[in-house]
Amino acid sequence: MRVNFDPVLVRLLREVKYLQLIDIEVPERANALYAKVNVYRTQTGNLELTVNMFNEVLSTLLPVEKPLL
Repeated sequence: MRVNFDPVLVRLLREVKYLQLIDIEVPERANALYAKVNVYRTQTGNLELTVNMFNEVLSTLLPVEKPLL
């Protein structure tokens, strides 16, 4: 498994960050998304950790244990 976080959203958040740093006006919808950047970062990080743990468990299971999961 892997986390599928939209790369277009990642680019948008990055662009808004840098546009705000140089004081360029950003559309309201982009600002609304950027206001939640910490939530996205936290949730994506938690999902990455969970997926990595799941993949590790899956890779160490015996063949007879896999149907149980």
